[in-house]
Amino acid sequence: MKVKLVKDPIWGYIELDEYDRRVVDTASFQRLRRIMQLPLVYLVYPCARHTRFDHSLGCFYLAGEYAKHLEFDEYWSRVLKYAALIHDIGHTPYSHLLEALLIEKGMNHEMMGVKILNEDAELASAIEASGIRVKDVINVLEKRRPESAIISGPTDVDKLDFLIRDSYFTGATYGIVDAKRIIMMTKIVDGKTMISVRGLGVLEELALARFQSFMNIYFHHAARAAQSLFLKGVRLIEHLLDFSSMSVEEYISQDDYTVWCMMKTNEKSREIIKRIERRILPKRAFEGRISSEKVSLAILSKPHIKKSIEEEIASMAGISAEHVWVDTPYVPPLPLSDSQEVTFYEESAEGIREVSVESFLLKSVSEVYNIIRVYTENEYREMVYKVAKEYFETFPKATKVSF
Repeated sequence: MKVKLVKDPIWGYIELDEYDRRVVDTASFQRLRRIMQLPLVYLVYPCARHTRFDHSLGCFYLAGEYAKHLEFDEYWSRVLKYAALIHDIGHTPYSHLLEALLIEKGMNHEMMGVKILNEDAELASAIEASGIRVKDVINVLEKRRPESAIISGPTDVDKLDFLIRDSYFTGATYGIVDAKRIIMMTKIVDGKTMISVRGLGVLEELALARFQSFMNIYFHHAARAAQSLFLKGVRLIEHLLDFSSMSVEEYISQDDYTVWCMMKTNEKSREIIKRIERRILPKRAFEGRISSEKVSLAILSKPHIKKSIEEEIASMAGISAEHVWVDTPYVPPLPLSDSQEVTFYEESAEGIREVSVESFLLKSVSEVYNIIRVYTENEYREMVYKVAKEYFETFPKATKVSF
C-alpha cells in the first residue's frame, strides 16, 4: 500500500497509508487546520500559530508508537491511532477558549466529537473503509476500553504531544519530556494502564513540564488578558454562536476565521477585534491564589458569577464594569479522576505486580492550582488593585481565598 510521508518538526516523518489519508482528507478533519492550538498566544510568543491539525497528527504518531510497544494487533493498532487522530475533532473555534459556550449548554468538545463521528457520513465511511468499526473508536474515546488511558489519561498521547509541540512553537523550554521513555515504561496489566517504577523519574519530568507550561505559557498574564478580552467580545454576539444547537454540517463550517470575521463585521464586537489587532490589551491589576478548587470552578463554569464580581469591583473603583475582567486560570490535577490515577508496576521473577510509589515532586506539582486575576485598563490599575485586594481579602470565608 502506498504511504505518504508528512514531515513534522517534532516527530520527524509521520507515515499515512491510503486509509489514513482518507480520514485526514475529510472536511471535519481538515477544519482543524483552521483552529489554533493556543488561541491568541501568538501575541506573547509570536510563533505559537500551530493548529489542532498539527497536534492531532502528532497524537496519531504517538498512538502508533504505543501500539507497537504494547504489541497490539493490526486492528486495534488502527483503532487506537484513529481515536488519537480525531480526539480533537469536536473542538469549537479557538479551542478551549470558546468551549465555555458548549459547557454552559451541557456539552464539551469530547461529546461534540462523538456526535460528529455518529452523524458525519464522510468521516464514518472513511474510517469504515479501513475495516474499522466506528463504534470501536467511540468506545476508546468514551473510556470504555483498557486502551482509553492512552488517549485520555495521565500519560496520554495528547499530553505528550502538546507539551513538546507547544514548547517548540513558543520557544519556551518548559515542555521538554522524554515521551519515548514514557511509552517504553508503559504496560497494560489486567485491563489497567501502568507505568514501571523505573519510569518514576520521567513521570516526574512530565508533571513538572506540565505545571511549568501551564504557568508560563497557557496562563501567561498577557495571553490570558487577550483571551479574556476576546471572550468578552464573543459574549456580545453569542446568540450567533450557539454551537450546541448547530447541526454537524453547520458546526464543522465554523473555525477561527469565521468567528474572527463575524466579530470584526459586527458593530457590537468590532472594537474588541481592533484592540486585539493592535495588541491593546487589558493590564493585570491584581493576582492571588484561591486554595479552594470549588470556588474557582464555580467562577469558570458560571459566567454570571464572574460578571457579578466584575461589576462589584468596578462599582467599588468607580469605573464602568466594561473596564474590569476577572480571570480564574485553573491547573487540573495530573490524575484527572480515580480511574486515571498514575499506577505503577514492578517486574520480578514472580511476574508483574502493582506497587505503591511515593513522590513528593509528583504530588506537589500534580495538585489543583487556582489563580485569580483582575485586569483593567492601564489608567485604572492602581485603583483596581486596591479595590480587588480589599475585595478578595474580605471574600466570604467559605471560599477559602488565600494570598
